[in-house]
Amino acid sequence: MPSARLSTDRPAPLATARAESWRLALADVDVHRGQRRVLHGATMEIGPGECVALIGPNGAGKTTLLLTMLGLLRPARGRVELDGRPLRRFSTAARGRFCAYLPQTTERLPGFSVYELATLSRNPHVRPLQPLTAHDLDAVRGAIRDCGLAGLAHRPVNALSGGERKRALLAAALAQEPSLLLLDEPSAALDPAHQVELARLLRKWLEEPRRSLVFVSHDLQLPSVLGARVVALCDGRVVADGPGAAVLTPAMLQRVFGTSFETAVAAQGRAYLLPQWG
Repeated sequence: MPSARLSTDRPAPLATARAESWRLALADVDVHRGQRRVLHGATMEIGPGECVALIGPNGAGKTTLLLTMLGLLRPARGRVELDGRPLRRFSTAARGRFCAYLPQTTERLPGFSVYELATLSRNPHVRPLQPLTAHDLDAVRGAIRDCGLAGLAHRPVNALSGGERKRALLAAALAQEPSLLLLDEPSAALDPAHQVELARLLRKWLEEPRRSLVFVSHDLQLPSVLGARVVALCDGRVVADGPGAAVLTPAMLQRVFGTSFETAVAAQGRAYLLPQWG
């Protein structure tokens, strides 16, 4: 792996929202993208130890909601607060220590190697011009290993396959060691074996109580596998927010997606929701 600056001492911590107890709240939020209002009165809260799946059709506002929670989009109306304080008042570094983001697209990535990309994710934890600590490097190597990329650490990210690029970006997000992890369609472009491994990795990551996960998914099985609370969006509005068993029903999914669903039961007894083709 490429060499990195190394310090044996952790720099004094910066002011941060990261703590054992925190609360991120969106209240009656409208968000515009250009001239179009994408979110209409969105309201939701998340705290430590939660796993939340965002579902809905294309254009429903799921990615916009993630970017608003990240602080990259500013509401035209409503409030986005972390522990009662407007999210925009936190510095970029403080937000970076609190929250990490995996984007939906993996195109147009810079020519960094997998290892270099993960190393850059440690920037929120390091003062300018200060070297990385042993802990920083352990976090980077551990994330690369957990994402199954140890053998590709030297490869440029933009030379990888779509699924490998997705895992490289996930490794960078995990190396950031956030309290809140935001993933936009994390299973897209992954083959079935890596989809199963992704679910195992996220379950393991959620074992630490202060961590939370919010993810967008068109795979309606992933919320059930992760035991997620489900927030359904339609036309920029939150139309359901509750346990998966209450939201992932044929009636609610027909309302959200505009097509009929049916329940299928596998040989092991697990129920699956599938769109009706005929």
